[in-house]
Amino acid sequence: MIETNNNNSRRILCVGMCVLDIVHVCNKYPEEDTDRRCLKGYWQRGGNASNNCTVLRNLNTDCEFLGMLSESPAFGFLHDDCRKRGIRIDNCPITAQDPPFSSVLLSQESDSRTIIHSNSNFPILTFEHFKKINLSDYSWIHFEGRNPEETLQMIDKIHEFNRNHDANIKISVELEKLKLELLELASQSDYVFLGKELALFMGWQNGREAVEKVQNLFPNRKRGIICTWGSKGAYCLTETGDFHHIEPCPPREIVDALGAGDTFCAAVIYGLDRMKLTLEKAVELGNRVAGFKLGHCGYDDIRQLEPEKLFM
Repeated sequence: MIETNNNNSRRILCVGMCVLDIVHVCNKYPEEDTDRRCLKGYWQRGGNASNNCTVLRNLNTDCEFLGMLSESPAFGFLHDDCRKRGIRIDNCPITAQDPPFSSVLLSQESDSRTIIHSNSNFPILTFEHFKKINLSDYSWIHFEGRNPEETLQMIDKIHEFNRNHDANIKISVELEKLKLELLELASQSDYVFLGKELALFMGWQNGREAVEKVQNLFPNRKRGIICTWGSKGAYCLTETGDFHHIEPCPPREIVDALGAGDTFCAAVIYGLDRMKLTLEKAVELGNRVAGFKLGHCGYDDIRQLEPEKLFM
């Protein structure tokens, strides 16, 4: 029987970016220098850590987003959407500068999503911001891999807290961007989410090689390492060195591929922290929830799922 812990008094914190996604759904990706009408268009709150929080709330768990937010009236939607969904943002620093936004093209013909990101030197979250939060509020802190100099100081602060308190905080980091310096974030984390694109950039040819190479880079600390590999599913290496390949759970029809990776990541964290699953089972949960999301537009249909029943 799987132990569930949805009444955990401490919440999950996701640290990273919150942006506006402007989405166009097209029959096919448009040719250059043409004028086409899309099938539908909408905007939604985006950013990896922000999306992680959306999924966690739809899985009915208490969570918080920490990242730089803008007070620009044009982007009040981002604040309102967080509050409407019950995502805590009280500790976020505020700037008057307009926040980043992304233009997203979803092609029905190829099931692809193409993202053009705009960020005009938006201020970053710093360690000075992070050290003001009360770490005793959290059971898990997840970092969207960026700004390693600042992020490593944040992780060090969590380790200092863990050394002096019985209530241990788990640390996870997502490594997605093609920057070698971000790999250092894996050295001090309990769980690492590695993207296929970064793995290929490093010259690693498959998921097994990727998770083993990351562990070999930092052999003095055991950690759980997860790498998704598209249609081939996901691969993980447990803290004890056991390797697992978990098959994907694709829907009959892909409706919306945007944010599937963020959904997977949030569901794995939910499985580990709230359901107390093994890493293998948590990755299986991540595949199932992400596969479900691929068959639905946006994230809100995830509310239909009862994760503890997926293994019955």
